[in-house]
Amino acid sequence: MSITLNDNIDYDEEPREYMDSPEFERLKEDIVGQLFETNGQISTVEQFITSLEKLLKKGNVSAKVVDNIDKKSVAKIRKVGHLIISMNELVHKINGIEESNLDRTQIIAREKIVRDVQYSVQEFQKTQKKYASVIRKINTEARAVLDEAEQNRSALQQEEDAAEGNVTKVQSQRTQSVQYSIHREPLNNEEFAYQANLIRQRDEEISNIEEGITELNEIFKDLGSVVQQQGMLVDNIEANIYTAADNTAMASRELNKALRSQKSANKWCVQLLATLSFMLLMLILIVFI
Repeated sequence: MSITLNDNIDYDEEPREYMDSPEFERLKEDIVGQLFETNGQISTVEQFITSLEKLLKKGNVSAKVVDNIDKKSVAKIRKVGHLIISMNELVHKINGIEESNLDRTQIIAREKIVRDVQYSVQEFQKTQKKYASVIRKINTEARAVLDEAEQNRSALQQEEDAAEGNVTKVQSQRTQSVQYSIHREPLNNEEFAYQANLIRQRDEEISNIEEGITELNEIFKDLGSVVQQQGMLVDNIEANIYTAADNTAMASRELNKALRSQKSANKWCVQLLATLSFMLLMLILIVFI
């Protein structure tokens, strides 16, 4: 799953009335950079999960490749966790900058950054839950393999114990041992211990991830309160913009009305002057003629 940022607002858009705030620019660049890295890491974990699901579907849960993918996934998940904690701290710092030190564009960009961080946290939570679910299924299948191997070992041990006493019983047990081994290759002691240790490690990883999900819930709620606070501020800015636009439109209408009235008055004056001039001319003609 590819995660992209909302492109409705350009973080680097030049404001109409630029306010020089080096701290805001520095924090913005840090957050955007970490956010980009976070989304890339999440996408990689999603690809790993897809690979694990394919191996699980094939029943190949004991392969070394499962262990390799699992370790890489855990490393990526830990990396994202650290990035989110860092971004949360930066968000609080950038949110602490006074409104008076920012212009409208910077305030709106700040609100967008926080929303993008919150969205990435939410997507990471989904990814963690999906990963934990897949690993649980892999461990269930892996335990089934070990249980089967343990049954085979027990059957072989019984066969060895009874080898000297009853040949018929040995043959019967040997047949059962073959039946146990139809579907899977037998595991030696070293491989058995290795697979058992992997299952234990993955169980611990699941517990750690579940704890991380709980911590992310707190960060997500924290970011939600910041988004709500900034949303009110942005709404006020937009309301002021709309009010200014309405006032401008009203002033424009009044100005047009005044211009029309002035044109009408000027036209009436011209007509009156022409009438008076005509009457004066007629009076002069009458007097002198």
